[in-house]
Amino acid sequence: MKQLFDNLEDYLCISLLVVMSLVVFLQILSRFVFNIPLRWTEEFAVFLLAWVSFLGASVGVKRWAHIGVEAFVLLLPKKMQHVVKLLSLVLSAIFFAIMLYYGIEIVLKQVATGQVSAAMRIPMYLAYLSVPVGATFMLIRTIQLFLTMARKGVQA
Repeated sequence: MKQLFDNLEDYLCISLLVVMSLVVFLQILSRFVFNIPLRWTEEFAVFLLAWVSFLGASVGVKRWAHIGVEAFVLLLPKKMQHVVKLLSLVLSAIFFAIMLYYGIEIVLKQVATGQVSAAMRIPMYLAYLSVPVGATFMLIRTIQLFLTMARKGVQA
């Protein structure tokens, strides 16, 4: 169970990318081979891309793979490097919490208006839900990194 939780975003991203690839392939096949374009495939692929983007960002947080100013941090003494990394995690957590809050607001507005997508006629909040879900994963992974680094001390 721990392995599933530790790699949940990875599994979801892989699954969604496979589905997205199949949908895009179906669109190409239907448009250029059968000359019958499917309207829903493009919209569905865009929705999946939003989900993959936010879940993939969480994978990046988990792996400490996002862009940073390493050259500056490496010039600092070891203890300061550790403090700067912890501070960056705190600031990231604040940003993800704000993103989560406003993402929930957007989803609630979509639910209240009952807006549906143009081609598939599904509720638009399903696409917008990728923001708060992704922000939640990023916040969790940031807190995990912070706790791990805080426990390890300067050696992290």
